[in-house]
Amino acid sequence: MAKVPEAMARLFGRKWVCRRCKTVIKGDSGKIRAGEIHCPKCGQRHFRPKSKEKRILKGK
Repeated sequence: MAKVPEAMARLFGRKWVCRRCKTVIKGDSGKIRAGEIHCPKCGQRHFRPKSKEKRILKGK
């Protein structure tokens, strides 16, 4: 699977996953780390970056 920078940015750039309810949202990393953005579904302020590993390995 070729790693096209535009596709990688679209799929994984600025996307965060809520640690409680697993909702995917888009947001700026500075605002996420400062706690300014909350999950629209559960209100939690703890996020992790969207995982790249499974999707990249799936194409092989």
